[in-house]
Amino acid sequence: MIRKVAIIFGLGGGWCDPQGGEVYLLGRLKTIGVNVPTAPFPYDDSQGVYDFLKSADWRGIIGDSFGACFGPQYAGSLAPAEVDYLAGFQPSLYSTLGPGPIAVPANVRTAHCIRDPDWIDTGGLGYATWVAADPKKTRLLITEHRGAHPDDTGYAQDLVFAELKQLIGA
Repeated sequence: MIRKVAIIFGLGGGWCDPQGGEVYLLGRLKTIGVNVPTAPFPYDDSQGVYDFLKSADWRGIIGDSFGACFGPQYAGSLAPAEVDYLAGFQPSLYSTLGPGPIAVPANVRTAHCIRDPDWIDTGGLGYATWVAADPKKTRLLITEHRGAHPDDTGYAQDLVFAELKQLIGA
């Protein structure tokens, strides 16, 4: 079985990736046998994400900030193929997708949005949230955790890593 997870940077890309952030998560995923790209994708590389995931038997997408905003859209582009796991760290209110909740498409089996419930903590950069387009098809978890943007390290990353390990049976 080919298991792939696309990691998607936010607007600041690798320049803003904190130590222990998405590059670290990429390495952690390699240790449990998940195929990952050599580096996280920029948030606006929809074609790269699509090309990377299309041949997988098990698909996942994890993004932070703008990457958490566009991850659901990229999951939808893979339909009718299923996306087994979608996770987002602090989706931003300021993405070009507009204000309001970000819809997780029905082809996503499990989705987990980690957001900051207090707008003032991140000035809205981590305040957006997700909603399931079809709650009968998508198991959506929302975790509210206050943390510095993009909050993709420590506790939040450990939640996503443990959940992904459980889903793939690692």
